[in-house]
Amino acid sequence: MAKRLFEWDTRLSPRPHTDRAPLMRTIDIEMVATGTTPRDCLAGSVSGQALTLNISPKGLLVLMDREPEVDQVLQILVPSPVHEVGTPTLSEVRWTRKMPLLSGDAHPVYFVGLRFIL
Repeated sequence: MAKRLFEWDTRLSPRPHTDRAPLMRTIDIEMVATGTTPRDCLAGSVSGQALTLNISPKGLLVLMDREPEVDQVLQILVPSPVHEVGTPTLSEVRWTRKMPLLSGDAHPVYFVGLRFIL
């Protein structure tokens, strides 16, 4: 038997995810520092993009080229049916997983589960 390159938890969830819809679109993100003053928040922000994979009433699944911290707050533009329009909102990182199929010198890519908080 060949050695596995990665292990991925494949247990079935106790509740179905019927409220999720596929959505593949590039969105703008801004990582907001969790500092206690406005100056801390401005000094710690990092902008970038992510690729959405699915959306639900409570959040998004995205692919990112960096691994945010769990509980990190991100400002995102929630996609709408009109490609040029997005609704700005805050989201919170609930979990991250490194994409297991990349190896060697490939730049790591991460699955990131986001929960809407505003």
